Order: sequence, then structure tokens, then C-alpha cells
Amino acid sequence: MLNTVMQKPPLTATASTPTASGASSRNIAVADNGIFDIFVQSALKVPTKVMIRDGAARLTYEEALARSLAVADVLCKSGIKKGDRVGLYFPNHLDFLPAFFAVTSLGATVVPINPLLKAEEIAHILNDSGAVGLILNHQFLPACQDGLSEVSHLERLLLLSSSDDFVLSAEQQAKVSRQSVINLTENFLASATEKLKSELNLAGGAFKDSTAFLNHVRGEKARQIIDSDRELGLIVYTSGTTGKPKGAMLTFSNLKFAIKTYPERLQISEKDSLLAVLPLCHLYGLLVVLLGTIVQTASMVVLKEFDPIKVLDLIECESITATPMVPTMYQFVSLELEKNPRTLPSLRLGMCGGAAIPPELHKKVEKQLGVPILEGWSLTEASVISTLNPIDKPKYGSVGPTFPGIDIGAFNESGERLPAGESNVGELCMSGPNVMAGYYNNKVATDESIINGWLHTGDLGYLDEDGYVFVVGRSKEMIIRGGMNIYPREIEAVILRMPEVKEVAVLGVPCQFMGERVKACVVLREGKELSEEAVKEFCGKVLAEYKVPRIVQFLDAIPKNSTGKALKRLLT
Repeated sequence: MLNTVMQKPPLTATASTPTASGASSRNIAVADNGIFDIFVQSALKVPTKVMIRDGAARLTYEEALARSLAVADVLCKSGIKKGDRVGLYFPNHLDFLPAFFAVTSLGATVVPINPLLKAEEIAHILNDSGAVGLILNHQFLPACQDGLSEVSHLERLLLLSSSDDFVLSAEQQAKVSRQSVINLTENFLASATEKLKSELNLAGGAFKDSTAFLNHVRGEKARQIIDSDRELGLIVYTSGTTGKPKGAMLTFSNLKFAIKTYPERLQISEKDSLLAVLPLCHLYGLLVVLLGTIVQTASMVVLKEFDPIKVLDLIECESITATPMVPTMYQFVSLELEKNPRTLPSLRLGMCGGAAIPPELHKKVEKQLGVPILEGWSLTEASVISTLNPIDKPKYGSVGPTFPGIDIGAFNESGERLPAGESNVGELCMSGPNVMAGYYNNKVATDESIINGWLHTGDLGYLDEDGYVFVVGRSKEMIIRGGMNIYPREIEAVILRMPEVKEVAVLGVPCQFMGERVKACVVLREGKELSEEAVKEFCGKVLAEYKVPRIVQFLDAIPKNSTGKALKRLLT
């Protein structure tokens, strides 16, 4: 049963307590020309194939589609419509899929939120994006509730996968008093899924194509067509150079280009089973794993948290064939295989992105796993599709050539494109249908990043004579820890809130296992005292755990150049 727990009058008359028996596959305002169409096409093609596995839970393509429509029906009745922004705050979980497709089916914009973030960080994302709804796993409510009273536009919360007897505590009621809370219990989702699956009868061939299916689902609702070149499928927040994360706007065209272009080189097929250990809230996990699985009618296996032994066990017991991971994950897998070698006959392919993988580790883990690992490079602002090594002609140390339709070049400080060659290092810039529309509500940052149609990545590198891209460093200060991007300015802004602190400089220092770790160099005000643990504890209350400094060094002064800029290279 679907319980609705309200602390204020319902938003509309239809927001009264619905039940699974009231779920219907008709009169849902699904929109055409988005990415939901792709999901429908795959479900019509292979309705009974298992699409996603999460522990003992399984969903076939038709069940996953029905579950998505059950959530979309609730969203539609609660007032969510085309063009609205809806936050998605989830761990890696089977119900990330129906939550995501419920939003995108209506032509609304998904705002994925990293489950590692703290209440203040979440509130900023919801406020900045103007989100009117938030879908979250019910277990995550305590992590974000402290910030929800500060979110001006947020009107409704949808709690997924809770029990029928779940109720808000008095404290929670006070903290979410500005929102209507709809509790989508596990029993409701299971019952509604089964009802809609039976009603739609995809396995019985009830619909000849996606057009007929979408017309049926819309029923009496007016047909809406997404302008995929202009309307936003995602707003993805990246760590900000000015302290607060910025929302990269990705249109539906950006997303469709990425998921339709990847198969040209990635060579995933309907026979593959992908490991979903990358956070699905990140584009690497969302586009390559989740949407990549669906567009190829493959299957995926969810792992909530990375653990090298669990990864290897899951590959073995679930016959996983492809492992998209970041270098840090491969590093720990390699260490485990050194101690306990094993063969994995189902595995045929590895993929690596998020940070550079050292060539020595690359070769070593390929030998240990017995499969090629394709290294690529991109960034959120480029829809995480830019380059990838081809399976038949990889180059160690390179991130591969560009995908068709994307142009990448190395440019000097004068804006001139440099010729190929290792001696011609410049900032890597790109143009093409993968480049974001800009940063949401941030024209200054957009104009700094996209100049004359070229996205300035902040990464330094060169192209060789064969068009392979080599990334050699960063012109920006971004820290990469375990594949997670961290900008020092955001951490510096938090530490400067401490009344004892006069100055701070944050930088990344090498870490054997995580790539880099965060170091904070702190100058105290005269007569003040502060411990390393106090700084870490203060940061931990505001920042996600992976952003908290691992090292805090107290200095009398921070070295600066003639213009007053911190010389961080002297602080390593």
C-alpha cells in the first residue's frame, strides 16, 4: 500500500493516499523524443529478459518498465510535469532505475545527488536547481532532512522502498514541514509493478512499436514532444572552483548522442552483463552502465559499495562480462588478486575512466584478469563521452582517439591550436554534440568554460600523429581521489568559517591507493589554537567524507606570488 504522510494540505486533490490497486498504465503524461523512448524500445524487444539484479531482487525489462510507470503515475498525480527539476538522492539500488525513468518519462529534468553529500551540500543543489521534488531512498532522509527547510522551491518528497509501517518521527515532521511526503512502500511498488506488467502484456506482444505503447500510456493526456536540443535531461553538479558546485546542463540531445555513440567502440552487446559498482548518480555509472545496458538490451548487476573481494565474487557468481571501474578500484582488485589469484572465465572486458591509470598498473591488471581494459577520458561537462581506446588497437598511457562527431585539440595560451606531437602540450579543448549547454544559472562560469564553441577542460595534453589523446596534467587545481573530483576552493571556503583560521590553502598530494588525498595548509589568527582533528571534524559536518582533508598542516604563512596567489606547488 502507498501511504501518504502529510504535514500540510495535499498539493492537489489527487495527492490523497493512492493504493497499488489504483495504479494504472493510462493517463500518464509521458513525453516523446526523450530517452524514455529508448527504454520502451528495448523492453518491447526483450520483455522477459532480466535487466537488473540487486542481491536477491531481479527485474526483467517489462517489470522495470512497469515499475518506472508506477512511480511516474504518482509523480504525475502529484503535479510533476515536463520541464520541472526533480532531485534523485539514491545509493546504488535497484530502484534508482524506476526513479530515474519516472522523471525522464515526463520530460522533467533529473538532478542526481551524490549519496555521500551532507545536508548543506544537498540543500545547495536543490536550491540552485530550483527542484520542486526529491525522490530518495527512505533510509537517506536523516542525511538530508536538516537542510530541507532551507530549500525554497521543494514541495514534495517521495520516499521509495520503505515498509508499510514506516512513519516520520516528530523531529522529522518538523524538519520536512514544508514538503508533502509520499511514501512509496516496497509492497506498493511490487504490487503496482505486477498489476501494470499484466495490464501492458509486453510479453504477449500487445504493442507493435514504441509509438503505440506511448499513445496507450498517455491515454487522454495531450501528446508532448521534447525539444531535445534545448530541453534538459540532466543537471549534474560538479565541484566548484568558486566554492559551491555548479550545475552542468545536459540536454536530451547530449544524452542521446552519448548512449548511441558509445557502442561504436565499446562493443557491448545483448550478451553482456555489466557490473554496476560505479555510483549511478555519476555520469560514468548513469550513462555507460545504466543507459548503456538498456540501449544494448544487456543486463547489469548492482553492487552498493566497492569491495575488491565482493567485486571478484560477484563477477564469478553472476557471470559478469564487463567491469566499468575507476583506477583506484582496479588497484585494489589487483592487490587482492596478488594475495588470492583466481580465474574469471565469464569476464571479457574492462573499462577505465575517471582518472588516469598508470601504464604499469594497466598492464598488470590486464594480465591478472586476463582481459583487455579500455581506458577513456572525459568529464561531466562533455556528457562523459570524449575518447576511448579501441579494443583492437589500444595505446598504453593514452586515453585513446576521439569518438566520431567530437573534435579535440590542444591549444596554447594564445588560443592557437597546436600540431600533433609530444612536445606540443596545451590545454585540451573539445567541441561537438557532447558538450553541455552551460552551467545552470551561471553565465559567468559558462562563458569561462565555453569559448567560441570550444569547451575548455582544464586538462593539459597533446595528440599524437594517429589522433590518440595523451593527458599529462591539469591546469586547474582539481583533486581526483578514487575517481571523485574535488575542488580545493570548496574546502577552503568551509575551513575559513572557523573563527580561529586566518588563511588556508588546500591541495592534492599523491596517494598510492587513491590517486590523491586532500591536504589543508592552515594559518591561524594570532593567539588562537586549533588541532588537526578539530579541522577534520568541522569539515566532516559540512562536506562529504571524501572531501575531508586527510592531512592538516599548520603554517606561519602561506607562500604567495607577487599577485598574492598561493604557491601551492611549494606546499606539497
